[in-house]
Amino acid sequence: MIRLVADIGGTSIRLAHSTADMPDGKDATVMDIAHMACADFAHAGDAVGQYCEQHGLHVDAVVMAAAGQINGPVVDITNNHWRFDAGQLAASIGAKSYLLINDFTAQAVAHRGLLDPAYEGGPDDYQILRVGTADYVAPLLVTGPGTGLGVAALVPSGAIDGGENSLAVIEGEGGHTSYAPRNGDEAALLTELTARYGHVSTERIVSGPGLEAVYHIQTGQDLPAPLIGAAALQGDVAACNAVNLMLQSLATAIANMALALGASGGVVIAGGIVPKLADLLPESGFFERLSDHGRRRDFIDNLPLYLALDPYAGLRGAAAAYDNRHLAPRIIRL
Repeated sequence: MIRLVADIGGTSIRLAHSTADMPDGKDATVMDIAHMACADFAHAGDAVGQYCEQHGLHVDAVVMAAAGQINGPVVDITNNHWRFDAGQLAASIGAKSYLLINDFTAQAVAHRGLLDPAYEGGPDDYQILRVGTADYVAPLLVTGPGTGLGVAALVPSGAIDGGENSLAVIEGEGGHTSYAPRNGDEAALLTELTARYGHVSTERIVSGPGLEAVYHIQTGQDLPAPLIGAAALQGDVAACNAVNLMLQSLATAIANMALALGASGGVVIAGGIVPKLADLLPESGFFERLSDHGRRRDFIDNLPLYLALDPYAGLRGAAAAYDNRHLAPRIIRL
């Protein structure tokens, strides 16, 4: 049984294929990974069709992890021009079934090993930012900025037979919660963005486009997010100021979500931005902001913190999601 797996973000689509029936506890091996720019294709189906043709695939099932709200088969990617019907896309390549999930649902499933006390991730999987004390029967928060701010949580379901496929995923839209400033600079930023947008969500600041907006407001100059990050790593003061504000705002968002979910299983920071800026975290004010949460500071300070390093974790999580018992009712047969 051949499964096509797609991790569809605001900027990029990652594609691979895998086979089914992996033993419990083992990730499906994803093969022939491709990383394409969404801007290069008018429609998602064009990218998927090109990939299948290149690899001569006869697909039985498709798993699509998409950066957008999942409500029915129609997908409207939040931060790019793609809008498509997942069922029609799957049928167009001959698939007999499909599963449509949020991209951070796939990320959460990919990091399910962190709720296993015996799990030992490799150095290419995670950087441990803080060891903390994990509660393995509590939720694990998975969040992080890319083109937007993704949020999900992995929750032990208490199923009698246990096993990783008994873990349930909360698909969140936490990136669209209201931005919460904590100092004068952030309040000024909120004022300016409110005049522009009305409602200012957290991902208006904590994301690649958000970093660009922060830098523009602070300097009056336009610079792409990758160049802002690169300049900050070289010690440019203006770039560091913008990055530090974004990272502190991320810390506020993480603390708020962890408290709301009771995520004492730990926090995984995923997404495409923070791993590139990891060297800046110690001096950015991130950890100080994370701890600055009043009466529940001890809860926050005790959380294990992981920085996800695998750029293809979303593909591996999508491949494994098809076998998750809580997601199985969402598989659509064609």
